[in-house]
Amino acid sequence: MKLQQLHFICEVARQNFSISAAAQELGFSQPGVSKQIRRLEEELGVSIF
Repeated sequence: MKLQQLHFICEVARQNFSISAAAQELGFSQPGVSKQIRRLEEELGVSIF
């Protein structure tokens, strides 16, 4: 688990669960944010969103 992944999750929640809006706010690509969230979900074995 990386701190950045948790930061992505918090920002997605702040952006009304819009990964695209969160990615734009954070200065990352939408696929990159999605990928990191998916990796964290796989690592934890749970669905976050």
